[in-house]
Amino acid sequence: MGLRVPVAPDVLGWALERATDREGIEAAFPKIDEWLSGDRHPTMRQLEQFASRTGVPFGYLLLDSPPALKLPVPDFREGYDGERLGEPSPELLAVIHQSIRRQDWYRDYARDNDLPAVEVVRAGERMGAAEAAADMRARLGYEVHQRRGNWNAQRKYLLNAFEGLGGLTVVTSMVGNNTHRPLDPEEFRGFSLIDDLAPLVFVNARQTLNGQIFTLAHEFAHVWRGVGGVSLEDPEWEPQNDVEQWCNAAASEFLVPRGDLIERFASLDHLQLTDQLERLASDYRCGTLVVLQAVRRAGLRHFDDFSAVYNAERERLKALAEDQESGGGGGQFLYSQPYRIGERLSRALIDDALNGRTPLADAVRLMSLKSISNFDKYADYLGGGA
Repeated sequence: MGLRVPVAPDVLGWALERATDREGIEAAFPKIDEWLSGDRHPTMRQLEQFASRTGVPFGYLLLDSPPALKLPVPDFREGYDGERLGEPSPELLAVIHQSIRRQDWYRDYARDNDLPAVEVVRAGERMGAAEAAADMRARLGYEVHQRRGNWNAQRKYLLNAFEGLGGLTVVTSMVGNNTHRPLDPEEFRGFSLIDDLAPLVFVNARQTLNGQIFTLAHEFAHVWRGVGGVSLEDPEWEPQNDVEQWCNAAASEFLVPRGDLIERFASLDHLQLTDQLERLASDYRCGTLVVLQAVRRAGLRHFDDFSAVYNAERERLKALAEDQESGGGGGQFLYSQPYRIGERLSRALIDDALNGRTPLADAVRLMSLKSISNFDKYADYLGGGA
């Protein structure tokens, strides 16, 4: 019989309540009711497995009472009533800490290789939102006439463009490669970690492709502003926080420049609203909801009840969603990794590991890969190191 570990029932209950797969966890541990009542204690091995299944660090389970968890970065999330959201989930904490570790590694890599500071960090801190948006378009090469391809192509282009400036990107719907730990878009849409050598933007891919593009633009704005943190951005409503207001405005102007919109709208005035939105969304390669907000802000149409119009458009898009491509790579493992890890970071890690400067085991762990074999396959897929 394995060594049994006395664990506070309140701590076990807290961990179980936070888990995304409670039913699966309860099925995996038939004696869990006895643990929760205090009549029986788990073995060390069972407790380790329980920590892994719930996503709670093992050390937390040894505390006398549930911990009060806080985000390690600024929290800009607001509910629709302006109130902050509740305690962060294990999944949100996991991807933030993972991103911090990756950023720390890349910062050291950049210093060791004498890479220059990333010029766009804080480039817009003294600018208005519209001026910053114009600077973002110019530096990223994303003027309206430069946009080509479908929405998936836009996402890929923007990721590559930001990494081309020296930044790091992550787009994923889960913790690492664990499909049992999905990210909740109602908890957060993205976050940014500001650093002169390794600015990182993270996009929760468990939202529509159009939503991901707006989140990317919003997190880019955080980098230009020089203030990072976790966001729950939504073009529908105006956040109370000044930074989020600025970043939302910059993101919208980045995707739909006001002056250009006014010119284009003049030739579409005779169309129904849905047709206007579809035409403009096609021109700007972004979502119709972002366009709808831009039309309203520019005063190009009058809305007696904008919320009703916005919600109707949202419902129309939901009905069409099943006919649209997700752009996620069809579940192909190797295809997904440059998004889930970031191509710039991937190439740097592969290069450093293959040249013996970073232990191979560390590189595998930082990439959230399961084996050296997966590392080799991924390295071949990318064509080798940097």
